[in-house]
Amino acid sequence: MPRKEVIVMEIHVNKLREALDMLKPAVPRKPTLPVIANAWLGDGKAVATDLDTAVRVNLPDIAGASPVLLPFKDALEFLKRAPGHRMAVITAEGKSVRMSVDGAQASFRVEDVQDYPALSPVEGEGQGVLDGDALVRAMLAVDPYAATEDARPTLKAICLTQGDTMEVAAADGFRLAWETVPGRLAIPKPMLVSTGTVEVLAHLWKRGARPDLAGVSDPAGLAKARRLMRLSWTDAKLQISFGEVAVIAQLIQGSFPNYRQLIPSNSTATATIMAEDIERALRQLALAARDGSGIVRLSWEGEQLLISAKSEKFETSVPVSATCSGPGKVAVSIKYLMEYCKGRTGRITLSWSTPSGPVLFSHRDHPHVVMMPMFVKWEDEHEQQAAEEKPVEETRAEPSGNPAVEVEIEGAEAVAEGEDAEEVGTITGEVEATAEEKSNPPPKKSKRPRGKAEAPEA
Repeated sequence: MPRKEVIVMEIHVNKLREALDMLKPAVPRKPTLPVIANAWLGDGKAVATDLDTAVRVNLPDIAGASPVLLPFKDALEFLKRAPGHRMAVITAEGKSVRMSVDGAQASFRVEDVQDYPALSPVEGEGQGVLDGDALVRAMLAVDPYAATEDARPTLKAICLTQGDTMEVAAADGFRLAWETVPGRLAIPKPMLVSTGTVEVLAHLWKRGARPDLAGVSDPAGLAKARRLMRLSWTDAKLQISFGEVAVIAQLIQGSFPNYRQLIPSNSTATATIMAEDIERALRQLALAARDGSGIVRLSWEGEQLLISAKSEKFETSVPVSATCSGPGKVAVSIKYLMEYCKGRTGRITLSWSTPSGPVLFSHRDHPHVVMMPMFVKWEDEHEQQAAEEKPVEETRAEPSGNPAVEVEIEGAEAVAEGEDAEEVGTITGEVEATAEEKSNPPPKKSKRPRGKAEAPEA
């Protein structure tokens, strides 16, 4: 029986530790294949993948070395207490790997390195450069508005669209957020990047980004130097490279909603108020809104915006100062409005066309947000309806072959005057199917599970 090849590589502990830390978000917590619980080392790089997103970190110290696998969690735990200036010696023979540092050593059993998913650079259809700080900041700003359900993959993504400007957008069916990014990419159609990839990218950008120092010779220029990202893409994949790091992601296939059609373009009324005033009012209304299907009503005119909520037991309203271009009114989810106002200071502007249409929220240094309205009956609609109705004490309906059915006026009033969240519009223009879905926003975000798509092809 032929002797198995023995592979030996040496690398400074601090460099290996830093590389494994960079790979961390791409190593799945619950791997669908045992082999991807490992990090791949060799040929001058370290690699990890969850089959949707792969991370590659350049390691010149092991250039030319044959590949080996390291069990990610166990190796990182062993290196935590190792002196950073020492050399780590990795010895692999078949499925056995040993790591030693300054006399301490650990042995591991791993899968066959040949079974690790192949990773190749994305080359071909398109390339471009963007300001990485602006792109990551915009992606993270719209990310909270993306869907969290696996059943809607095209909404569990960030959409990159090139129009007159570069835009990133996210939507969950009830809300939409978008932000512009300086620069241009020659992409023929929108690209859908999974929210999981965005999380990986943000982790790496914080640790591995470097400024572009070409032509920079003074400290002031160094401070202003942009940190650039180089993007390469095909119809199926996107590669983002910076410094010694590259992220290679599977693009989500499908069509993102045409969100430009949902943005109010000809607003009939706007209201500008202070974010702190809205947040304070919402806290006062929270109890009534909770008992009233989670709905708050905003009505404005002149120099005042009235925020109100009502339940079967009581109604609460709080006036706040505002600058209004005309009268308007809209009902929205208190949960979504509180999430929007949280952490914001200064002026917020609401733009509105009709009570049944979406409402646009704008704030400096934050993405634009569109919320779909909650359909309710307003007081003036109740008064108009009451004026049109004739008093009826009792009626009898006698369909052929059926006994008479009595309809009491008290029952009719209960329906007319009860909490009246009838329908909830969605970003896709649909209406939710059940009463529970109509009156309750989607659940809070859960941890996003790692995807199960195919690995990047060789």
